[in-house]
Amino acid sequence: MSNFRAPHSPTYDYIYIPGDIILGGFFPIHQPPSNELGSMQCTAIKRERGIQRLEAMLFALDVVNTRSSRLMSSVLAHSNIRFGALIYDSCDYESYAIERAFNMLLPSIDQCMPVTKRTESSVIAGVVGSASSIVSMAIADILRLAEIPQISYASTSTELSEKPRFQFFSRVVPPDTYQAEAVVSIIQFLNWTYVAVIKETGSYGERLTDDFKTKLKNKTICISGELSVNIKDTNTYARVIRELYEDEKYRFVVGVIIFAQEDSVRQILNQTASKTELNGRWVFLGTDGWGKKWYPVEDFGRAAINAITIAPKLYPIADFDEYFTKLIPSKNTRNPWFIEYWEETYKCKFDHSPKTIFNQNYTRLCSDNYSAYTNLSVHYFQEGYVHYVVDAVFTLVIAIQKLIDEKCFNSSRHKPLCKEFYPFDGIRLLSILRNTTFRNDLSKRSIKFTPNGDGIGTYDIFQYQFIDLSKHTLNYRTIGEFSDNDQVNERVRIDLDTLKWFKYHHQHSKWLEESSVTPRSFCSESCRPGEIRTNTDSQQCCWTCRACELFHIAVNETLCLPCSERQIPNTNFTHCITLQAEYLSIKSVIAWPALILSSIGLLMTIYTITIFIRFSHTPVIKASSRELSYFLLFGICSCHLCAWPLVLKPHILTCFFIQIGVGLSLTICLAALLTKTNRLARIFNNKQRVQQPSCLSPRSQLGICAGICSVQLIGVLLWILISPPGVRLKSESKHNQRNLILLCRTNNESIAYSLVYNMLLVISCTAYAIKTRQIPENFNEAKHIGFAMYSICIIWLAFISIFFGLRSSENWFRIQFVTLAICLSLSATIILLCLFAPKLYIILFDPSKNIHSKFKTSISVKKPATSQPKDSNHYNTLQATPVNNNQQRRITPSEFTTEVTFCTSKSDSYALNIHEETTQTDSFIGEKSIVNTSACTDAERQIISGKDSDKTDLISKSKPKLNVGYLQRSSIRRNSTNLVISNENPWKRMSNVRYKLDKQEVKEENTSRYRHVYEQHITFV
Repeated sequence: MSNFRAPHSPTYDYIYIPGDIILGGFFPIHQPPSNELGSMQCTAIKRERGIQRLEAMLFALDVVNTRSSRLMSSVLAHSNIRFGALIYDSCDYESYAIERAFNMLLPSIDQCMPVTKRTESSVIAGVVGSASSIVSMAIADILRLAEIPQISYASTSTELSEKPRFQFFSRVVPPDTYQAEAVVSIIQFLNWTYVAVIKETGSYGERLTDDFKTKLKNKTICISGELSVNIKDTNTYARVIRELYEDEKYRFVVGVIIFAQEDSVRQILNQTASKTELNGRWVFLGTDGWGKKWYPVEDFGRAAINAITIAPKLYPIADFDEYFTKLIPSKNTRNPWFIEYWEETYKCKFDHSPKTIFNQNYTRLCSDNYSAYTNLSVHYFQEGYVHYVVDAVFTLVIAIQKLIDEKCFNSSRHKPLCKEFYPFDGIRLLSILRNTTFRNDLSKRSIKFTPNGDGIGTYDIFQYQFIDLSKHTLNYRTIGEFSDNDQVNERVRIDLDTLKWFKYHHQHSKWLEESSVTPRSFCSESCRPGEIRTNTDSQQCCWTCRACELFHIAVNETLCLPCSERQIPNTNFTHCITLQAEYLSIKSVIAWPALILSSIGLLMTIYTITIFIRFSHTPVIKASSRELSYFLLFGICSCHLCAWPLVLKPHILTCFFIQIGVGLSLTICLAALLTKTNRLARIFNNKQRVQQPSCLSPRSQLGICAGICSVQLIGVLLWILISPPGVRLKSESKHNQRNLILLCRTNNESIAYSLVYNMLLVISCTAYAIKTRQIPENFNEAKHIGFAMYSICIIWLAFISIFFGLRSSENWFRIQFVTLAICLSLSATIILLCLFAPKLYIILFDPSKNIHSKFKTSISVKKPATSQPKDSNHYNTLQATPVNNNQQRRITPSEFTTEVTFCTSKSDSYALNIHEETTQTDSFIGEKSIVNTSACTDAERQIISGKDSDKTDLISKSKPKLNVGYLQRSSIRRNSTNLVISNENPWKRMSNVRYKLDKQEVKEENTSRYRHVYEQHITFV
């Protein structure tokens, strides 16, 4: 083998194991050179990272060559090839690693020469190593020249994933990208928001720090500061620990992240342990550079208590433990560094070993017998990367065997390598290697590579803690794992039962076991629910808290979002919840008064209608215009019924009834009252006209009512066409509260505006009631109407103030509807009581007044006296002739009252009694009367029977004709009144006429049966 060495470089040892194909190896057997020692020699030996990993490669080669595992016996079943090794100590130093890599480059260059010029040396097909990323990078640049694939067992820098710079580099461990992500996930699990970072200068620490900061983007984790240490300058460690303890910005920092290899970690723990006040001050979080290694915490374990570290998941190999524990210096001669390892482990010295600065103080002689060291507290444990070394060796062997099978079809057990295998095709081997997938039966681990040649795996999470607090026994304990390909998205799983936190009691100078409460590492306290943070400086983890606006939720710690109009925040202000719609219903207590009043009023109205139907032919009912009374009672019923849709849950039907019923029902009542008052005003206030007022019949009065109601009906129908009935949800915010109200699509104000026409009717009725307040005493219905109108005016004036004045109340919509329902019911009830209660009292409790004489009124007015004709036989003529104006003589003013009693019966006979009384101021003219009885014809009976005679108050407009024969047969005295007799009603043209209808039973003179006789009393001037 060639032994290339640069000038002025120290000599170095190596391991060479001959074979058909050689596998190269680089391991950090010693620590790098130190300026303190003043020599370029490598320093102290590394027992775990160096010797154990080196022996793991030798162990793997033994398994391959002996086919002692199921995997190797299967892969190499038909091959007799033997694999050798060329292994160097990299000293974890780039310059030495490059120098020794040339020894692997030269034999590979020889393979490129013609066959006649080649040497007999075996080809180096691949290299296993190195441990640190910076050394692997240096070696990769050399091996790329010879196209030798390199596979690392511990280099995790993400820079090594860059292709094509490190085209021939692969690794069985996952890159630092996963490490950085694992560290971030652990910090999030611990709920830390403010951490410090200590990084080692060089590729490992700086690249891992960069990856860590990249992963922190969009995370609520801040770095309080980055502190750098240099392995070649021990003063940097003391400076970093002092700054971390004294600087004010690290006052609340508990979590300290260490991105460094084990040598730097050991120096950091050394500086921390040197000061008692720093015990328990920080919780260190280390990466795979620390992992589960014993070297960093040896002698400085108290500074590492509570520390959390990660390392690629351990897959211990039991066969290796058996192999390594049986190694003794006298038999393990192929490892030139094993004696040095033995001396360092057991603190002894062999006689034949050279004296060094590391063993010069050892006085005890070393022995091969393990029993000699039973009293020494030497703990053996399998180093965490041993199985990765075995995986790397197995991967190269399997890939090389596949390349041999591909190149050499006729290979034999005696000659496994054919001529076609040369020159060695490293590019093809690299392609085969990265597509290799297998399961190592020794470690029970599946091997697979990414397209860039990175390994896929998981990380174990450890905590350095007291195993036995009473004995102060410290060790690593597995508390969880991190997986980069977890399907359930729970990348970090930590067993809280195994996670323990210990606190140092400075007064008693001892460690106490604390509860499972995780130490906090923060800059500012967390905000309360419904608050967001406002950053006070460039650090997003230092903030002041500010409450979100009303009806906003805090979607995260920095952003508030408003809820929709139909939503409000939940109690934690994290989600918007939909409001439950509020509406007025019969279940609401506030609606009960309206419903009770409506029900009572409806029952009273139905009772009144029943009484009116039962006693429809009595004088008191006939005197009240039955058609208008029924029309008015229908309107009163409608007003009471409208209260129900107002208080029921809004629906398209209830909204329809509200739109059409509220205004129209009140219009019906007011139309009937307006017709009554208008008619009274026209009759009793008409003192100048001789003509009878028009439209006084019941049919005409109903037509007037219908015309008044049609105006409201047309308006309501147009309103329904413009704004169809329906329901809507209205969001309203008052007094820092939001309510969702279920209402009809039409605004409540529009419902109130629909009553404007009714207000005009109320004003008109009130005006007419005032105008007719002095009509004759017996006809007191006008006063009742007036009182009803005054009361209704007061009610609706109060309604307007309540309806529009309580919008600030939370229950405004309930109050508005209930108030409207109560106003309608009260208005209808007042009309019912004022107009119908007196009549019901007479019918039910005072029937003696229910006679026609009680509903007859005489009116005395001033009128001029007229001359009487001289011939009394004037009345004997067959027809009456009118009196000429020139035949009349004017006399002194007199009181002239005429009462006409017009009696009809069902037996076709009637009597007409006319009584005139004239009282002169200075003379008495006399009293005259005409009494005439005879049979009535059907036409004459039609004058007083039929529809016009059934309604009270005013004489009809019908034009009956008097029976001339009857007048001829009548005996009329000469001194009778000057009544003009013609074929038409003699008082048709009179104004201010009042007639009443009575019903009596009269016994006929010639028969024993009774007949019904109707009397009409007409009093006119």
